[in-house]
This record gives sequence, C-alpha cells and structure tokens, in this order.
Amino acid sequence: MLKNINLKKALSAVMLSLSFIYLTNTLFENNELYFDTNFFVSLSIYSILSFIALYGYDLNKLIGLILFTSITFLSPNLYPDYAGELFPVTYVVFALFLTYFIGMGMYKKWKTSL
Repeated sequence: MLKNINLKKALSAVMLSLSFIYLTNTLFENNELYFDTNFFVSLSIYSILSFIALYGYDLNKLIGLILFTSITFLSPNLYPDYAGELFPVTYVVFALFLTYFIGMGMYKKWKTSL
C-alpha cells in the first residue's frame, strides 16, 4: 500500500513539474520546449521538490502552500529583477522543513524508547 501512495505522489510531482516548466516556458519565452540536458535537470529538481511539497501538503496545508510558493522562486522568468538571487530561499525553506520533519521523527523515537 505504501508503494502505491508514493507512486501516486511521484507521478503527481512529475506532472506538476512538467506543467510548471511548460507554463513558465510558454508564458515568458517561446512556445518551443527543448529536450536537452537543462530540461532534464530542471525536471528532476522540480520533481523532487514537488514530491516533498506534496508530502508537506499532506501533513499541513499551510506548510505545503509555503513549499509550493517557494518553488516558484527557482524560475528566473517569474522574477526578472531578482534573477539568480531567490533560489537560496527555496533551498533554505525546504531544508528547514526536512530538518523539522526528521527532528520530530527522532524526537518521537527517542521519547518512545524511554
């Protein structure tokens, strides 16, 4: 059962990342989508972050929305004045979420072992 849930989230994350890449490409550049190395690197990064954001959305709706909003900071087309300056914010937000999630798991494991 756990494999099916993770597979659904993984497919949803890939679909979200493809749609985000396609929308930002068509809205701000041209309608052509090139399947080169940059596309596959972007797809993998957006997919991983979308998977984590979907997991955060299942835990808490506000956390999930914050994670999804921070994913938009990766695209330099959405914020042309801050091109290349906002992506650390995304990684810090995701690192904070992951350390909080891992820390809570460690705390629960420690508390039950007493």
